[in-house]
Amino acid sequence: MIIHRILAKNVLKYSSLKLENLPENGLIGITGPNESGKSTIGETVCFALFGRSFSLDDDDLEKIILWGETHCSVELDFTASDHKRYHLERFLDDAGNHSAMLSTLEGITGDEPLARGVEAVADKLYDLIGYEFDEFIESFYLAQREITTPHPHSYVLKTMAGVVTLEYCAAANQEDIAEAEGVIEETDREISDLNEQIDEIGIDPGCLHLLEDERAQLNRQTGDHNHQVEALDDASNAYQDALPVRKAALGGRRRAAFLRFIMLLLTLATAGLWGLLLRMPEHEFAINASDWLAGNVPQWRVEMLLITVGVLAALFIFFWIRRSVFNRRAANVETVAQTLAAELDGLENPVEFTKESDSPKAADETEAETETTGDTDDEPQSIVTVIVDKAARERLAQRVTGFMADAPEVRDGVGNEQNLLRYAIDKAQERVGELDEAIRQEQARIDNADGLITIRDSLKDKAAEQAQQIATCELAGELIQGAIREVSNKFNVKLKSLVSKMLPLFTEHRYEHLQIADDLSVRAFSSEKRDFMDLDEISSGTQRQIMLAVRLALSQELIKRTVDAEQFLFLDEPFAFFDQRRTRSSLTVLPTLSEELTQIWIIGQEFPDDVHFDLHIECDRDINSI
Repeated sequence: MIIHRILAKNVLKYSSLKLENLPENGLIGITGPNESGKSTIGETVCFALFGRSFSLDDDDLEKIILWGETHCSVELDFTASDHKRYHLERFLDDAGNHSAMLSTLEGITGDEPLARGVEAVADKLYDLIGYEFDEFIESFYLAQREITTPHPHSYVLKTMAGVVTLEYCAAANQEDIAEAEGVIEETDREISDLNEQIDEIGIDPGCLHLLEDERAQLNRQTGDHNHQVEALDDASNAYQDALPVRKAALGGRRRAAFLRFIMLLLTLATAGLWGLLLRMPEHEFAINASDWLAGNVPQWRVEMLLITVGVLAALFIFFWIRRSVFNRRAANVETVAQTLAAELDGLENPVEFTKESDSPKAADETEAETETTGDTDDEPQSIVTVIVDKAARERLAQRVTGFMADAPEVRDGVGNEQNLLRYAIDKAQERVGELDEAIRQEQARIDNADGLITIRDSLKDKAAEQAQQIATCELAGELIQGAIREVSNKFNVKLKSLVSKMLPLFTEHRYEHLQIADDLSVRAFSSEKRDFMDLDEISSGTQRQIMLAVRLALSQELIKRTVDAEQFLFLDEPFAFFDQRRTRSSLTVLPTLSEELTQIWIIGQEFPDDVHFDLHIECDRDINSI
């Protein structure tokens, strides 16, 4: 950045300051006695560029206005790093109203400004010149009291070294680590709370399985009992239907057997008579029988007895077959009785449930039993009575097997067994209902615990991710710190190199090398003593020459890193403690130090007469305008 023109009104000492056609290259000398306004020119440049003053805090900025005036303004024309000319205007009044505007001098008159407003101008100006107020003060604007060792940890020095961005990254990385550690800590608390909630639920892994097994067993038993009720009903109905059938079959069999016997006797008697008449016709019984038959049977002949024998034999065979049919019919209904007896014999004792224990147990094989549950006499008791008569069931089965049980007896006996089964079914279904509710509640508890476990596992995954992020950030932090050390070391090497070039020129080759520590403390190598010397061993004038070389080296490094263009340098009484010879030598050396530091402003009360300035500005304490 090169300054071409400065116009100011009511800034510090000057009611009017007008510096035009400033030389782009060479020395601009500013001389005058104390309080003549020499430093005001530098302060005016600071205020124009950054809206603040080196000597005034931001809270006292209104003091930059000339005493007795209500406002001040400044205009500055300059060339930026893009080699274009710009015009900067700034205004401030005693009420704190502050405005700024930046425009280009190469555009058409009437164009909109590049930026308007203090913040917008500051942002745009940074893009153009590449540095802010702090860097400017520590490099290109060197007040007399500021030509000292720069603080090694200052923001400006870090900017010059190029580690600011890395330190921003390191700080952000540490914030990420702290944030991740906070997340892990919070996650661990949440996991601990979830573990307590899970423990409070107290899930028994086998409880639900046992409940479901019991319900399945009861459902199977209920199905079996229902099947037994239906089977008993069918077998009982079949038995009762078979009773008249069997009775009729037995009656028919008896009648058929009797008639068969009669037919057998008649057949034998007729056959005997036929044989008697045929073989012994003169027998008295034969004669009497023949006379009776002849008197009672028309057209009687002996052969008719043979026909009668055949008919009677046929009837005998008929009744024989008839009896067999009734036998088979009776035998058929025997299976009905066997089926009913088998159903009765196959019955199991029903299952009894108490309301308090909800645990199944088999009823005892007694005619009548009363089960009472309850821990103490003071507690309410639940009574369940189950009637079981196994002996009566066995007697009924035996009587059914022999078809000795009649229909009412079968109905009563089977009905009693069915009622007992239905009672067991009702109790089982009641228990199943209780189990369903218990399973529902247990499943709800398990679902609740599973939900908590899922959340806990996700939190564990989150904590693991955060731990991995911390490990990554720690590794990144190590890399960043390594990069910072590397960049700082390179910066130190470059700084030593630059100072080594400048120092001999300032010290007339009496001090040619510097030793710059990591904290930027400086020791100078004396050619006369052939050793490095601390600054307190060197005269104050030489100290300032050395530190001026260091600060100019920093300025040169900032130019290379940010500006990368021609730059002005403002030195406020840098030679206050120099003698004439050192001042003359330094002024001779300054224009040759750098190709980029081309416009050098130097303030001093007076300079040697033989020193040449490209522009000499003389200030007078009694005159408030230039």
